[in-house]
Amino acid sequence: MQLKRMLASALICCLTVGSGMTAAAGAEGTGRSFADLTGHWSKAEVEYLSQKGIIDGVEKDGKLWILPDKTITRAEYIKILVGALNKKSEETQAASFRDVNASHWAFKYVETAKKEGLVDGYEDGAFKPDAEITRAELATLLVRAYKLKEKPDHQIVFEDVSSSNWAYNAIKTAASNQLVEGTAENGKTWFKPAAAATRAESMTVIARYMKQLDASSSNTNGTDEKKDSSTPAETTTPGTTGNSGSGSSGGGSSSGSSSNNGGVTIALSGADLIASVGKGKPIAGTDGQGNTVELTGLNLIGFRGGANSINVETLAQENVFKASNTVVPGIVGPVIEFSTNGIPFNSATLTFNVGSIASSKNLVAAYFNETSNKFEFLNTTIPGDGTLSFVTNHNSKYVLIDKLAWEQAWKNNLSVTSGVYKPYVDYAFIIDSSGSMSWNDPSDLRKKAVTDLVYNLNYNSSSSMVNETVTVLGNVYTNSVHSESDRAAIIDFDNWAQLYSTFSADGATVASAVYQIDSSGGTNIFSGLQLAYEQFDKNGDPNHRFVAVLLTDGQDSPGIKDWNMIQTAYGKGVMLVTMGLSQEVDKLYLEKMALLGGGQYFQVLTAEELEASFKTVVETTRHNEFVDADQDGLDDYYEVTGMLLENGMLVKTSIDPLTGKDTDNDGFTDGEEMGQPEDVVITADMVPSGSELVGKTVKMFKNVKSSPTDPNDKP
Repeated sequence: MQLKRMLASALICCLTVGSGMTAAAGAEGTGRSFADLTGHWSKAEVEYLSQKGIIDGVEKDGKLWILPDKTITRAEYIKILVGALNKKSEETQAASFRDVNASHWAFKYVETAKKEGLVDGYEDGAFKPDAEITRAELATLLVRAYKLKEKPDHQIVFEDVSSSNWAYNAIKTAASNQLVEGTAENGKTWFKPAAAATRAESMTVIARYMKQLDASSSNTNGTDEKKDSSTPAETTTPGTTGNSGSGSSGGGSSSGSSSNNGGVTIALSGADLIASVGKGKPIAGTDGQGNTVELTGLNLIGFRGGANSINVETLAQENVFKASNTVVPGIVGPVIEFSTNGIPFNSATLTFNVGSIASSKNLVAAYFNETSNKFEFLNTTIPGDGTLSFVTNHNSKYVLIDKLAWEQAWKNNLSVTSGVYKPYVDYAFIIDSSGSMSWNDPSDLRKKAVTDLVYNLNYNSSSSMVNETVTVLGNVYTNSVHSESDRAAIIDFDNWAQLYSTFSADGATVASAVYQIDSSGGTNIFSGLQLAYEQFDKNGDPNHRFVAVLLTDGQDSPGIKDWNMIQTAYGKGVMLVTMGLSQEVDKLYLEKMALLGGGQYFQVLTAEELEASFKTVVETTRHNEFVDADQDGLDDYYEVTGMLLENGMLVKTSIDPLTGKDTDNDGFTDGEEMGQPEDVVITADMVPSGSELVGKTVKMFKNVKSSPTDPNDKP
């Protein structure tokens, strides 16, 4: 669903909070002093608008506030629009939009804008007054409202705005008119088009233009040659609408209008979308974690074909990314294939319902370039109504990625020299205490294995001593420990989970909790995971890396499982390693857990192997020295966390000391096939927009000779 017109000169100039900030247009003000503008970069422009009588601010605690760093909603824009154009508010009681009725604070402003022909809303009857507006949309509205033309003598090149971006021309034009700027990072300029625009940004661009008008008026002896530019500008040129409404696309039945290349605009949603592109069925798909993605809107601009030439399919991840043990970090939902049967178009906006996905606010769309075998991140709009939109200009396969999980995979591969690597670890040992342990581990060797580990937690002997408070089965203890040290927590699970010990750096304290573990009850694995993740949230040391180690000997108990919890925790930095004791475990189940949790699965056939297996887990996740347990020429740390390729995918191989040297049994060791990692500086095209990782150093496997998991692929 796409907002068709929202064009007005002062649309971007002033901002409101609820109904509490007034817009007094048409009268010069005396200027106000705002409490939150001291030292703020936008101070001069905001005060300029205040002097013009356009903004008043919000009064609180006896002071005036402008809230410059908050984002902007449609309703706030419309209120300012009506005031800036000096239009009388419409007093009708008939609502034009289903989500802005007479009780809504912005009702009269929205109705006035509707009466004046400034807004049409969405084809489903909604206006979405509380949706944010992105920087790309801000630039687009500014250019349209003032009918700006590009000035070739003042060009700015933004690294993250290519010709494929729907707002490319508008951003170029606004920048050439010196109304918008970018951010300088690593010697390059970035616009961040998908970021939500702030109040300060919106006030600044309008103030800059008004100052230009003032200067022009002054230069022409008081005659303003641009006085008509404040009149709302009608435009029907396809290819310029982008997603300036909410990022949502579609819009009821298809409609056509002439475009620059002879094409038409086709906007589809609801029943029309299902009947045409869906051929009578909703276009939806679900991944293995139960995440459902459904196409709800499709807007094709400058399209030279008909609806029968459009095809959108959802494909299973495993059918697209077929390489064994090759992982796309953070991928959520099915792969989306979009095709117009080769028929050209200017741009396409696809909108999906992702409201059932727990991490929907963290999703970003990416185009999988099958020629370069790389992912290219797209400007993605998430208005907060359960939908997600992205814009493209070509046929391809697209994926949705949890950007936090994607970044965590890269963080796991950061070199020590980057300044991001954390040398100490918080371990949460999640230990199965079900009744079957009485015969699978009759000698309680799992307790001995964990106890040996916690007595040998890594620490810096020269670090200062500090007091820690730890709770063991309800009893509170205070210990003196080194300030730089690994820590461990113990979670027991059978029919349900129980916290035996909170995080502690004192081995004796943790060991006392380990030996309280029994062997009785069922196997509720997810209850143990949930309790462990809660501990990381509440008590994890932000200066430590987080590793959860799950040991079980049986099948998980029935019931609904929150698989997304694992990937969400991974996005927060918690890596999950799973261990299966005995032949009765569900290996695929535990492998799936480890895959989502960014770790590795360990098969342990007998209790006698537990001690060596636990030791391997800790040594490989600690990574304070080179460990190559399977002698395959690769640091086991990277085999556990995944070896990062140039396209962002991870390769996971075996670290089994007995059979892990040559995972695919092709006669070449894993190290011979993978090569060794190199230090690579992360650039903006490698990670989602706005990532904190740009400029950091990552360990990347660039010299892969062949796949270590494919016996038919040899160096």
